[in-house]
Amino acid sequence: MKYHVEVDGAGFEVERLVSGLRLNGSERAAEFAWLADGEVQLTLDGANHRVFARRTPAGWRLTVRGRTFDVTVEDERTRALRALADQGAGGRGPQELRAPMPGLITRVLAEAGQRVSAGDGLVVIEAMKMENELRAREPGTVAEIEVRAGDVVDRDQVLVTLEAETP
Repeated sequence: MKYHVEVDGAGFEVERLVSGLRLNGSERAAEFAWLADGEVQLTLDGANHRVFARRTPAGWRLTVRGRTFDVTVEDERTRALRALADQGAGGRGPQELRAPMPGLITRVLAEAGQRVSAGDGLVVIEAMKMENELRAREPGTVAEIEVRAGDVVDRDQVLVTLEAETP
């Protein structure tokens, strides 16, 4: 599976292989093992690196040899879903989060009046036996929740309306 990885603003395409990984099209020898909670042993092209990994609301914070990096990781499927959900986004005023596909709402993670940050989960939709958390594209206040857990929705149906923060 391919992943889109952003490290401090720089983008990379990573694909896990049996023998290692492919980084931006170039095959690299790589192995990793979890040593303890938040600690990983990474061997990349024969060089060993101890990595300390901590989850953040936006992704991961990694520390390697005294340097700290903010990292986000998104698989191809999630990236495609986000792109579909982002279609039509932009501008000021109410922002509608629409269903990227037909599915079943399994959880509603926000409520009307709640302030959310970019990346906060709003609803979870199940489609083809996979759950997908749909997130806020930008900070704002939840103006309206259009669905409840258990609702069946169509593609492009409005799920949540956000009032974007004014700059």
